[in-house]
This record gives sequence, C-alpha cells and structure tokens, in this order.
Amino acid sequence: MAALSRARRAELLRAAGGIRRRGQRAGWRVDQIAHTICAELPQMQPLEAWRLAYGWSRPQAIDGIAALYVEQELAPPALNPAMLCRWEHGTIAVGSEYAALLCTLYGTTADKLGLSRKRTSVMHLQPGAGSGYGASHGRHAMTDDQSAALTAVGESVQLAVEADGPAGGPATRDALQAAVRYYALRYSAFPPALLATEVHRTRTLVTQMLRRPQTDADRSELRRLAGWLSALVGNTAFHVADYAAAQIHFATAARLGATVDDHDLICWTLGAHAMTAYTQNRHQDALDLAGEALDYATTPLRRAQIIAWGQLRATAAFGPSRRSDAARLAGRAQDEMAADPRGDQPGRFGFDTAELLLHLGEAALLVGDHDQARAHALASQDHIPHGRPGWAAAVLLQARGEAARRRGADAAALAGEVLDTIPAQSLRETARVRLRALDRELTAASDPGAEARALHERIAELPPLASIRHSSDEPNGNA
Repeated sequence: MAALSRARRAELLRAAGGIRRRGQRAGWRVDQIAHTICAELPQMQPLEAWRLAYGWSRPQAIDGIAALYVEQELAPPALNPAMLCRWEHGTIAVGSEYAALLCTLYGTTADKLGLSRKRTSVMHLQPGAGSGYGASHGRHAMTDDQSAALTAVGESVQLAVEADGPAGGPATRDALQAAVRYYALRYSAFPPALLATEVHRTRTLVTQMLRRPQTDADRSELRRLAGWLSALVGNTAFHVADYAAAQIHFATAARLGATVDDHDLICWTLGAHAMTAYTQNRHQDALDLAGEALDYATTPLRRAQIIAWGQLRATAAFGPSRRSDAARLAGRAQDEMAADPRGDQPGRFGFDTAELLLHLGEAALLVGDHDQARAHALASQDHIPHGRPGWAAAVLLQARGEAARRRGADAAALAGEVLDTIPAQSLRETARVRLRALDRELTAASDPGAEARALHERIAELPPLASIRHSSDEPNGNA
C-alpha cells in the first residue's frame, strides 16, 4: 500500500470519528464500529480502526498495555506512541508478546486486528479486573489455566506458612498481601462462588495465625489483611444474593479496619454495605451508611465511589421529586472523579469511569430521564470491552432505557445479547436483578410482543447461582 499523506491520514481520522459517533447513536457494539471503520475506510489498518472504535488515543492504548503488565506483576514495557503508530500503519510487524497483549486490550482476536494468529501463542494473559482494559472477548468463561492460577494463590500462602511456621512470618505476610492484590484485581475474572472458596481458604489461614502469639505489629498487619479478605468474602456473598452473609462479612471487615485504623478499609466496606442496602430497597439505610463512609474517605476518587454507590442511586430511588438532589449528587461525584490525580483505579477495591457512568445512568433512569440514562449506558460501554460483568450491567441499563422509550423489541434484543454472552453461573445477582426489572417493565405493556415473551421465558429458566457453601471463622478485633 502506498504511503498516505499527512492530510489524507487526518481525513481518515475525522471520518473514523464520525463513524464511531454514528455507531454510538445507533447503539452499536465496539466490534461493529471497528468493522464499519474498516469497511468504509479500507485505507485504514484494522489495528488502528479498533483503537479508534474505542475512542482511545495512542497514549491511552499504551497505558492499557502497561496496566496489563502491572496486573501480571511485571514491569511495564518500553512502548511508545511512535512504535504503536508504526504497528498501526503496517511499517513494522507486531511481535508475538505484544500481539497477545493487543488482543487482550481490545477484547478481540488476532485475525480481526489484522495480526497472524500464530503470533499470539507465546503470551496468554488472564482477563484483567479493571473495567476499561484486559477484558476477555465473547463468553465470559473460565479456563483450566485460570482456575489453576486461582488455586495456586492460596497454595502459595500455605507453603509460606509451612516455611515460616504456624504463626506465619515475613514470607507469609508477603504472600498474603500478594493474594489480596490478586483476588481484588482479578475479581471479575471468576464466578463469585469459585472465588469465594479460595478467599475463604486464605482467610482461614490468617485466622489460624491470629490464634498464635504475635508481635503487636505483626498482629496488626494480619488483622488488616483479614479485614480486606473479609471485604472480598462479603462482596462475593453480595454477588450471589446472600445479603445476610454479606452484611456479616462487611461488619467484620469494618470492625477489623477500625482496630488497625485503616480508614480506606472502613470507607470501602461501609460503601459496600450501603450498596447492599440499596439493592434490598433499604434506601434510607443506604444513605445513612454512605454518609458514615464519607467521613472516612481520604481521596476524591473514594468520595466519588461512595457518592455513586450509596447516595446517588438511593436518592434517585425516591423518584422524580428528588431529581434536583440526584443531579447535585451526580455533579459532585463527577467533580470528585475529575479531581483525583490518580484517576481510575482497577479491581474490586477501585473505582473507574465505566462504573461511575453506570450509576449516573441508573440514577437518571430512576428519576425518569430516559434519554440521559441511555447516553450514560452507551458511554459506560465505551470504557468496557465486550463480555465483562460491567459490560453486561451497562447493556442492561441501555435495555431498560429502550424499554422506557417503548422500544420493547430493541430492549429484549439487548438483554438477549447479555444472556448469549455471559454463562449463567457467571451472571451475577446484580445482573439478574436488572434482568428481572427489565422483564417486569416489558411484560407490563398491554402487548409485550414476541421478543419480550421469549426473553421472559429465558429469564425464568435461568438456573440459580451456585451458593457459597464454605465458611470460615470470623476474625474480629479481639483476635
């Protein structure tokens, strides 16, 4: 292919941006946008088209690749925009390791990126936990490698205990810290019940160590780690709708956080507790818990998270009469998010733009602003590659927006896409709640239509989520 002039490249970029905006208005998926860019602009290489379909700059794509390395606890690569530019223009070939990373980053296959499949055989990264980067493509299914890697984390802690002794030691505490990071960053990569089993197992080891003599400093660190593990256990219980267990584990986490004066742990746990109360329609309880959590929020990002989790939606749930209050909270959450110098943080204990947009959209839906809800849902999807739990939540929000606009067939089709993509055992209770709400809204119509009736049957046939059968002693502030 002949080299393109700078002016022609600028024209292509403008045209690709127009296609992306057209696709967003029409509700296209990112892969549809990328395909259309390639079809309408054949001079543009697929690798560049996929980046532009997400709306990312080259520095943003490089940041995404660096995040994948960090998630694997590897040093970020020496990649720069000029190198990415040459890959996208086809002037140099993409190496096997980077090819695998690019497939993971964009949530697609080597063929669709215009890369040879054989190049992706060297490095097989696991799906990342952040909403914007590192998502698996298509069905959100477990692989044997992923399951083995999860089990190996707990085994590493057990081996460290055997080396340090029953009370643990420096190696054990290092292994526990690594385990907490692993579970948090990869939370979305595993079905909740499977992850809960491993987190329970690791937390039991901590409980056993706390029963042994410890120095004050070591005991404090073990309590802190037990608190974060309890928070994770509570969150898995929340995602399988065992709300009573979730509240117990969150209370334990908050108590341990208070014992070791870990304000971040207290804040996050109270926020999660508020979100549980909101899901149970205990909206005033959610507001009270969120208000308490804000007293412990030490960063703008954490304040944005707590406002979105516990205040915004709970306020909007009171209906259109609270529209102005919800708008004020939405603005405050966005201001706090923009003010944080660190920006998005990945993983279960973090918060990102995609999740904020999701909660903004749900609040808009609750106060009756259906167009705004749809816009936020589409914007949230822009930050999440296809197939993640956050993607499912955003698509279902879009579906509810379509239902509110009396576009039942479109709403049912969007929900069907979620059911086609996410295996039933990986479909969290939060997604099921959204599906049931959509089902009620569609079937309430005088003539729901064949699409809505078919969706109703699919939702009714969903198998129950696997329960969390394992239990472990609850460590507490006196241990």
